[in-house]
This record gives sequence, C-alpha cells and structure tokens, in this order.
Amino acid sequence: MKILVLLLCLLASPCVRGQQESLVTVRRVERLMGTQVTVTVTAENEEIGFIHIEEALAEIRAVEKRISSWDPDSETSAINAQAGIRPVPISRELFSLLSRAVQISELTSGAFDITYAALDTLWRIDGSMAQIPDREDVAAVLPLVGYRQLVLDREAQTAFLPKKGMRISLGGIGRGYAVDRAKDRMLDKQVPGGTINAGGDITAWGTRVTGDKWLLGISDPLNIGQVLKWIPLIESSVSIVRANSQFVRRGETSYGHILDPATGFPVPGIQEVTVLARTAELSDALATALCVLGPERGIRLIEYLGDTEAIIVDSDGIMYWTSGLELDRE
Repeated sequence: MKILVLLLCLLASPCVRGQQESLVTVRRVERLMGTQVTVTVTAENEEIGFIHIEEALAEIRAVEKRISSWDPDSETSAINAQAGIRPVPISRELFSLLSRAVQISELTSGAFDITYAALDTLWRIDGSMAQIPDREDVAAVLPLVGYRQLVLDREAQTAFLPKKGMRISLGGIGRGYAVDRAKDRMLDKQVPGGTINAGGDITAWGTRVTGDKWLLGISDPLNIGQVLKWIPLIESSVSIVRANSQFVRRGETSYGHILDPATGFPVPGIQEVTVLARTAELSDALATALCVLGPERGIRLIEYLGDTEAIIVDSDGIMYWTSGLELDRE
C-alpha cells in the first residue's frame, strides 16, 4: 500500500489568476539534481513570475554544480578523488554544509551518514546490478563507511577522507539545501509567495494569490483518498522519502535504495517517511535517517527535537506520527 501526500500548492496549470487580481500564479518544471523540480511563485504578472522562477532554478543549478558527486569537476568529487591521499581545500559553503551533515549524523546516532557512498560500488539500484552483494562483500566495504572518519580542518578549511575507497555523497541532504538556497533567493527578491518542490523536498513561503495558506494533505495509506489532516506550510518545509521508490527485486525480496550505514544493506520494513521542519535541509536529512531508525526510534528522536514533526509508514501501511500532528484516524 502507498501513502498519498497531496500538496495543494502544485497547481494544475502553469499560470492561474487568483482572487487578488493584482497577482498571478506561475509555475515551471525542470529536471535538476536527478529529479523533477517544480517552482511555483505568485507575482505581479507572468513575465515577472517567470523571471523569479528562472532565478530560483539558477540557484539550484549552481548548487548542483558545486556539490554533486556525479559532476567530476565539483568539490565533492575532488574530495572523493583524493581519498587516502591528501586533504582538499574547499569553499566555505561546502565546509559549512559538511559540518552540519556531521552534526546531523551525531544527532541521529549515525543513521544519517554521508560516507555511506562507499557502498554504492556494491548496491546499484539502477538495474545494472547483476546480483545481490553477499555479506562478505558488504563486510569488506563497511570499514570505509563512518562519518567520524571524515576529517574537517576548520582552520585550513579542508576536507579529508583518510582511506582509499571512501566516498561522500550529499544525496540525502543536498536537495534540501538547494531548495533552501532557492527560497532564500526568492525572499531576497521579495517574491510574495511560492513553493519549491525538488522530488519531495518542499519548502513554502507567503500565501497563495487568494490569501490562503499553502496546505499539505496527509492521506491514510489504508484508505486511499481519505485525507486525515490538512497541514499549513507557513514558512516551513517538508521532505517525503519513499523507501521503495527505487528498488531491485531478486526472488521474493525487494531491495530499496535507502541503505543502513551500520549494516551496509537496504533498509527493510519502511514504506514512506514524511518530516516537517523549519528548513528543507534538515527535513531532508532527518527523513533519510528515520528510514534507518524505524518507527519507534525515529518518532522518539523527533519528539525529542521539538519544533519538528514526522510520519512514518511501515511496509504494512501502518502509520506512526509525532504528537504535534494530532492525526485523527478511525
């Protein structure tokens, strides 16, 4: 079964005139950072709206260029290429992002770990994997995984992976970070309202042209189409991770794309995680971590954090949520 998360800010048409005749709603979709990115803004007219959208997309493109491990010219790729060889001088931006990633790793007891990328040599969920790695192969790679091994020298502003074969990937935090940067650009431009959705990493600000709030609808996974609650997104962000959105199947077993850094194997038993937080960067990273932690530990962590909410749906369609959501389910 599948939980449906409905975001009402995703409008059906690229330009909609609202009740406030002085504003219009403009939308554009582009593929960036390996996913579909949808930017929706309210503006004085269509031309200005599309200019704002291009500025937001340009910011996401720039972030992708700087941090993507798939770009051989990025700083992240340079760190990976020099693993076991030497520290790599990096920009203040990337150093700060890596530092925050390590902090989230500490917070989640390693459930979020950007050094998991060493396991990508074994797990290729794109269909190119001939067979499932055996435990011996995984055990041989696991010593290359561990966020505590990443050496960040604040004074020299360098990053160093001390073992050859180590890799970092910002896939579990980078899209959220890019969304935040694009939102900041829109706020600097005083764009009155909008949303940015990068493959489930979503942020919102202001209101719709009608003056209404942007709303997130949470549907019951056991009763498709029944909305349990409408949640207003007021200067906030949400990340939705579907643990089985990418998978390979061998025999009766499906292997999803979310890996447990501790075991080296895909996370079992989780269908979907939704996290609401002040920033998309934080909700992105926490959503990944909660897939690994599971319902009991994950919900306990979010309750401890405060000012953050979460929903976890297990593989049987059973929902778990934090107390602040007060979901009604008959």
